[in-house]
Amino acid sequence: MLTNAVPTTSGPVVGAEQEAVRAFKGVPFATARRFAKATRPPAWTEPRRCTDYGAYAPQPGHLDQAEESCLSLNIWAPAGVDRPLPVLVFIHGGAFVTGGGADYDGGFLAKHGPAVIVTINYRLGPLGFLQLHRHGLGEANNLALQDALAALDWVHANIANFGGDPNAITLSGQSAGASMVIALATLPQARGKFIRALALSAPGRNIMSADHADEIARRVLDELALAGDPAEIASVPLPELFAAVERVGRRLADETESGTVFGPVLDGIVIAREPRDVFADGTLRDIPLWLGSCRDEMVMFLKSTPPAAMIRTTERQVRMALGDAGWGRLLSYYRATARPDEDPYEALLSDAFWHRPLADLARLHAAAGGAVWLSRFDHRPALEPFLSQGPTHGADNACLWAHLPDFIDRPILKRKGGPMTPADIDVAARFQASLLRFVTSGVPDVAEAWPRFEPPHEALAVFGQPFHVVPLNEGVRSSLWAELSAGDNDKKKIREAG
Repeated sequence: MLTNAVPTTSGPVVGAEQEAVRAFKGVPFATARRFAKATRPPAWTEPRRCTDYGAYAPQPGHLDQAEESCLSLNIWAPAGVDRPLPVLVFIHGGAFVTGGGADYDGGFLAKHGPAVIVTINYRLGPLGFLQLHRHGLGEANNLALQDALAALDWVHANIANFGGDPNAITLSGQSAGASMVIALATLPQARGKFIRALALSAPGRNIMSADHADEIARRVLDELALAGDPAEIASVPLPELFAAVERVGRRLADETESGTVFGPVLDGIVIAREPRDVFADGTLRDIPLWLGSCRDEMVMFLKSTPPAAMIRTTERQVRMALGDAGWGRLLSYYRATARPDEDPYEALLSDAFWHRPLADLARLHAAAGGAVWLSRFDHRPALEPFLSQGPTHGADNACLWAHLPDFIDRPILKRKGGPMTPADIDVAARFQASLLRFVTSGVPDVAEAWPRFEPPHEALAVFGQPFHVVPLNEGVRSSLWAELSAGDNDKKKIREAG
């Protein structure tokens, strides 16, 4: 059944209603030419039918999509609610090169909140992250981040017409989307547009240096033989552009300290300050923050063919920071303390790249007076790739978006859903309830069940069977990290003093 027309700042939209939830899909929030900042979409006057997802952002496997029309969002809102509802805005992951809002059906969460759920598209790969402003294309910097900011602005201006409360928006994301959330949260342009933030599996390095981003742009231009005329990159066919970026990425993984190709960039223009410094100085102390990760984050990347570049670069970075002897001590301790089903090498890398940086960010926010909660997802969903790989990257996300008692399909990534086991349902229901409580109140659980993360105990909530809370810094591994990191800090002070 079609809904009544809902007014927006661009024109009226019509969605579809099913099982007491109204869904509006493919709603344009902006339009953009290649390597140009997003602008408002052309206005319309007749009700626009928004019952199907919009075009995917161009990405490997979907390079036939329309670049200019990929900036759309999707809204799920309960029908018949007579009060403004809290709003969740979700930024998808996908290593900054894949994915889209169409992979996340928010109908179940909207109905059970009740809440208004929004998922967005943003430009991916070179179209959203290639930094070209030092090469004469003045607007081509942090475009994907500016896309997300434009979506947030649109939601803040329009969501009341869909039953949402513009003063109760939670900004959330997973993986690459979590990096976007952490960066967006620190931007002056986003202040007042959201009141809470949730970041699931944010990579350890949430920000890229301007010099590294410039090096990537230079290499891509060289690969396309456009160093002398960089403006021509705006007309390169998408398959050729993405193929050149892939070749550059493979070489970067072998030749540089960081194999990262894309991500938010400390460009001094859109992102003027290192996000962690903004959290540390207390600017965001009034924003409740939930940071989560999965127990075996790195398994998926170790089992990829070939293994993901972050495997090599993470080991390289730990060895550079702690020395070969420090790396050897860590790996020996991980082997000595490994669970029967645990790969100690993977566990070390997961801690180095995912868990420890998130805990460090939690400490910064807590020390500045902010409310922060830290979680780890230990449950193995009965769905591939998790059934064979365990609670690896994305396991929490699969449960978060499930329509109990089923996992949902993810059409962009071509992953099928399926029935959930009783254990899946139990853990997913607890995880979803915590999310909806956080979206509604800013607190994911009662303090007795899940305390805030703060010294000296630093509570870590573990989503498994059963749900439980443990002190983060217990065990030999944490003690050894602390010892080796203290030694590394002493060396840095000596170098700086000298």
